[in-house]
Amino acid sequence: MTDDRIELFVGLIETFDAPGAVDACRRLLSVDERVRADRFMFERHQRQYIFAHAMLRLALSHVAPNVAPTDWAFAAGRYGRPFVASPRTSSTLHFSLSHADGCVACVVSGHETVGVDVETVSRRVAPLSTALRFFAPEEVETLRGLPEPAAIERFFDYWTLKEAYLKARGFGLNLPLDAFAMQISREAIEISFKPDIADDPEGWRFSLCSPSPSHRLAIADGSRATGGLPITRNAWPLQEAAE
Repeated sequence: MTDDRIELFVGLIETFDAPGAVDACRRLLSVDERVRADRFMFERHQRQYIFAHAMLRLALSHVAPNVAPTDWAFAAGRYGRPFVASPRTSSTLHFSLSHADGCVACVVSGHETVGVDVETVSRRVAPLSTALRFFAPEEVETLRGLPEPAAIERFFDYWTLKEAYLKARGFGLNLPLDAFAMQISREAIEISFKPDIADDPEGWRFSLCSPSPSHRLAIADGSRATGGLPITRNAWPLQEAAE
C-alpha cells in the first residue's frame, strides 16, 4: 500500500449478520480476541466486537493481500492505542477501528495520524446538557443557537469528529474534549486548540459521512498532506468471511 490515501471500510451489521457469519468471523480472531469477546454480557455486544475485529483483519489483508487475516498480531501503545505488531509488510500500516450499535468501521493508512469514529445517532440525547459537561465553549454556543433536530445532528458531528481526532493522536481520553473545538461550515471542517495544546490546526483534515440514517461517521487525517489524503470507501459486507 502506498501512503497517499486512506482506505475506509464500513458495514452495517444487518447486511451481513446471516446464519454462520458470527462463527466464520470468530475463526479469524486470535485466542485473546475470542476471550475478550466472551466477556461481553450481552450477545449483541459480543457479535459487534467479533464483526468489528474480523473486519479489521479482512481490511488489513485487503490492503496487504500477501498476509492472511488470521496472521495479523497486534499490540498496544502507551495510551492503549493498538498497532500492527506483526507481520512486517512492505509499507507500514496504521489503522483505527470503531463500532456502534449496528455498524462497524475501520480505516487503514500508511500514516499513523488517522482516526475514525462511528456513533449511533440517538434522538433521546440532550445535546446541550451533555455539551456543557464535555465540549468547548464555542461548540456549546453553536448548539444553543440551533433548533433541537439540528442541534442533535451537530452534537453527533462534534462528538464523532472529536473522537476521531483523539484516536488519530493516540491519546484516548487523556486529552479533555473541551481542550479543542470543531468548526463546521459548508466549505470546511476546522479545528482549534487551547493555547496550551501543542498542535497545528493547519495540519488536520476532517470528513463526515452517514453510513445509514441512524449513524454518523468521522475521519481525522493528520498526515499534513495538502488538502488531506484521498479517502477510498470500501463497501465491506463481510460475506467473504463466511465462504
